[in-house]
Amino acid sequence: MSQGRRKDKVILFPGLVERKIEQAREALERGQHDEALEYAQSILRFDPYHSEALQTSAEILMRIGQYDEALQYAERMWKQKRGDTIHAFRIYLAILLKMEDFAGVRELLESATEMKELAPFLSEIEALHKMLQAEKTNEEEMTDREYFTRRTVLRKTEVNPEYISRLYEKLEDGTFEEQLGAIEQLKHISSPEIVAALKEYLMLVYPDPILKTFALRALKQMGETGPVFLYKFGEKFDVLIEEVPLCDEELPAEERQVLTCLFRIAHHQAPSFLSFAFQLWLEYLFTVYPLHPQVDSPQEWAAALHYSVARLLATAQNEQEVAELYNVPSFTIRQRYQVLAEVLNLDSRCLDR
Repeated sequence: MSQGRRKDKVILFPGLVERKIEQAREALERGQHDEALEYAQSILRFDPYHSEALQTSAEILMRIGQYDEALQYAERMWKQKRGDTIHAFRIYLAILLKMEDFAGVRELLESATEMKELAPFLSEIEALHKMLQAEKTNEEEMTDREYFTRRTVLRKTEVNPEYISRLYEKLEDGTFEEQLGAIEQLKHISSPEIVAALKEYLMLVYPDPILKTFALRALKQMGETGPVFLYKFGEKFDVLIEEVPLCDEELPAEERQVLTCLFRIAHHQAPSFLSFAFQLWLEYLFTVYPLHPQVDSPQEWAAALHYSVARLLATAQNEQEVAELYNVPSFTIRQRYQVLAEVLNLDSRCLDR
């Protein structure tokens, strides 16, 4: 049977399509995902671009975590301009966020700003786009800064043989900023002595916990592997250097999901707010490493992170308002905030005190 005759069959029975969509929705409500998907895809076998069938298939696959397949349907809806533009945009964006494909998100947002159907949401789209662009710029600047730092450090060691000794002194007795600067420079001078110095630093009592994570990261960037001892929070940990995260993409999935949740719900906030939240969450995770927060509910942690940034920036959002925004109990925000505040000393940093 030809493809054309199949399409004729759908036209001859216009109620068939609506009924199959209805059956797919009913099966989805019962939690019978395979059955729901079969109903939706039976329509696509006749009409590969049927908007409701594409949307339903994408939603089902996203719900069961098959994001790669869901993306194919959402992408087809969006690029072929099938169905409701707003629905197509939201589904496509949600899947990309679930996949943490931020390059794809940036590309989608860029194209969305030019579509008149999405004009009512333009301010939200532009805010999220600016925030992701800022993060991309930060990454590029970081790469450039690393290259510049490496060249500068190597040149200084050539001109002044005592320069490494001065870095050791700052690592041992310097301020927070001086210790961090010493770590970031020493990692560009690979030698057994520097590796030994950084490993010894990990077992000292006085350095700030996050500085020890930076020292671990420096060892990994220098090509070191294997176990190393780390002293934090009154305990001794045995850490594998190769497992130390160098960036947010290397964090556990549930910890990255907290940021995805926050971006999805708080996209209307200013780009600086979202960027601040991103940096604050990484600061917390890198401070407590190799420990990890128990993330049973990403939304609860995202809400607490949102509330933390709101307090730090003295915005007019209270605990109850944030709880309603994220649909979580207010007491869970209070609990998670106390964890963040204790580790990061947030109360002394808040502008609303």
